[in-house]
Amino acid sequence: MKPSILASALLAICLAAPATAGTQALLPPQQGDMVPTVLQARVAMPQSVQAMAATPQMHVEHAPLSVNWPLPHDVALQPQPQPFARSSREYWRDVSASELQQGLPLPLSAPGAIIRLSPGDAAVGKLDPAGVHLQLGRQSLNANTASRQVVDAIALHAAGMDVPAASMAMQLRPELGSGVATLRVPAASGRYVVHVYEPQSPFTVTAKADRDDLLLGRGVQVRVALHDQGRDMPLGSVGGLLRAPDGSSTPLNFRRQADGSFTVDVRPRSIPTTPGLWEVHSFTTGRDAAGNEIRRDTTTVFAAAAPVARLSGLADTARAVDRGIDITLGLTAQTASRYAVSAVLYGRGADGSMVPAGFAQSAAWLPAGDGRLTLHYDPASLQGVGAPYELHDLRLQDQPAVGLLERRALAMRFIAP
Repeated sequence: MKPSILASALLAICLAAPATAGTQALLPPQQGDMVPTVLQARVAMPQSVQAMAATPQMHVEHAPLSVNWPLPHDVALQPQPQPFARSSREYWRDVSASELQQGLPLPLSAPGAIIRLSPGDAAVGKLDPAGVHLQLGRQSLNANTASRQVVDAIALHAAGMDVPAASMAMQLRPELGSGVATLRVPAASGRYVVHVYEPQSPFTVTAKADRDDLLLGRGVQVRVALHDQGRDMPLGSVGGLLRAPDGSSTPLNFRRQADGSFTVDVRPRSIPTTPGLWEVHSFTTGRDAAGNEIRRDTTTVFAAAAPVARLSGLADTARAVDRGIDITLGLTAQTASRYAVSAVLYGRGADGSMVPAGFAQSAAWLPAGDGRLTLHYDPASLQGVGAPYELHDLRLQDQPAVGLLERRALAMRFIAP
């Protein structure tokens, strides 16, 4: 056998079979894994005065921490996290006093809508329901006669809703029906947010990204679709914006697709120092079978991180002092930070199948350069399972930035520590 063929054969055997105890190599990334290819030092981006004022003071823990606990062997774990998606039956309008004085048209796709008015300036005081008028078809009513119930900000706060002071909400009587309601407030002053929620409407809009996190330099695609009780319907128009964790926003241009949905490709150009999620806000319009307008607003979120560290690709397995298993992972950091690794250990169960055994996480402040973090699985996590073992859902996080830097669905196989 030629040397090159022999080397290839040995490599194939190593990748196919569980590794033995000692130093292990992580498995090659699989489809859907997120692994940084190039590292970057964290750069403090300039912030606007408004963003700086909104940035909370954050305490960064430096003390190391390690936790673990056993998992039921029959627990169902998702191999890949599912992106966030929420169905919306609501929309908002930001309007001036003059718009409310003249009459604001509000499309209603179903009876029983809930309409909330929130003054931008609480100093204008509470709205008088008798001074809030609705025109729906030939019916002209005030808030008291048009509604099953009218509540103020105190009642909304008691119900757990975080609404501005002086807000007022009303649920329309179902017998009034649907259509375009004209909301008129002759005594309006300043600006108002009008929120319309239609709990009985069959029409919903969802916005869903194709992944829930990304590294700087990569992008996500968000699809926005209208549904009638689960059946897809074409949208008429979609606008929106991308809101960064520091509150800054960027307009988005959505593209119509052949199936009537809209998509947009989102690629953050920098990572602000303010930790948090990125929000994609979508403002949509569509029409029902009778041609009546349907309005919906919806939001989806994703996380984005600067690739400031990655796993080295090597790990040491060892029998721990308490007879558990220690897995020490090497990592390379471009920036000093508090990093955390976590993973689920699988082992062979009584029926011979691979089952979840335990979860472990370890975090510590590490300087720039090469470092190590150890996952410890105590003896309780090893009860009922034996070799070979697998390491699933391995994650590396930059904790102060709330950023996921690396994720592998299946990271390692080994026979014994």
